[in-house]
Amino acid sequence: MKSTGPVSSATDRVAYIALGSNVGDRSAHLAHGRARLAQVPGVRVLRESRIEETAPLGDVPQGPYLNQMVAIATTLSPESLLDVLHAIERERGRERRERWGPRTLDLDIVLVEGVASTSDRLVLPHPAIGAREFWQRELAELDAPPLASTEPPAAVDVELPAWAIVTDKRRAHIARVTALLDEWAIAMQLPAAERAAWHDAGRYHDALRDAAEPALRALAADASYTLPMLHGPAAAARLEAEGETRQAVLDAIRYHTVGWPGWDRTGRALYMADFLEPGRRFAREERARLTRRVPAEFDQVFREVVRRRIEWAVREGKLLYPECVALWNQVR
Repeated sequence: MKSTGPVSSATDRVAYIALGSNVGDRSAHLAHGRARLAQVPGVRVLRESRIEETAPLGDVPQGPYLNQMVAIATTLSPESLLDVLHAIERERGRERRERWGPRTLDLDIVLVEGVASTSDRLVLPHPAIGAREFWQRELAELDAPPLASTEPPAAVDVELPAWAIVTDKRRAHIARVTALLDEWAIAMQLPAAERAAWHDAGRYHDALRDAAEPALRALAADASYTLPMLHGPAAAARLEAEGETRQAVLDAIRYHTVGWPGWDRTGRALYMADFLEPGRRFAREERARLTRRVPAEFDQVFREVVRRRIEWAVREGKLLYPECVALWNQVR
């Protein structure tokens, strides 16, 4: 580990930047990234981890990466630092074409001491920390502080439709689910339309959770479901009657308690967020690890959540609906 000096200003924050490359002269790309960081006004490189080679993430065929982490002291805001990193990437010919695709130089803000935030551009700490063991090794090598919490930033209240029937406890659950979906969507750099679909699926999914059974059955028009399963179909029917045309949103809400093999990512994301949201008290550390893995390992975590939910239903003697069985047969 290379060290170049301590933090010297009360206005400095220590940030941890991950460097990666798997195209061309990988070592030269990393060296350029380190050198350019040291030249940025308001940035001083403090420490550098060792360089290690790792397998690529995702399903895109590509070569292995060289990875490294550097600790810097900076007076820049996280958003300004992100702009700087993107500019340095472009200097090495980085083109953002496909998610998890090969790249000449990749620079990620992994952690900024004392900062926890979620915005359209940047989530801190980086939500993939828990899924990338090499980042954890490099952070440890740089003596990074432990994360203060395994939970995402506290959820804010969400706007519900006028026809919603929920208790305060249910409203808080809806807010946490929606915040988790927003966090994942930002981390995965989803298109705006898909981010909006995830958000709306979250805020509407339990909008009728505390309505009376006769009203739910009148809306759901499905006598085969037991009461705990009716609020999803009922909310979807109400939304559709009001003009909602996004089938992915309707299907996500309609089947979120049952499971459905016809889902796209919206339905799958809601199914996971409903199970993993941090307000639930069981297996908190284990579920927090799954939560952090979602942006980098979406399909793998979805399969794990399906398995866990089915195992719980069987253990508790719950009825497994045909849609749920078909979903498990699809992903196992």
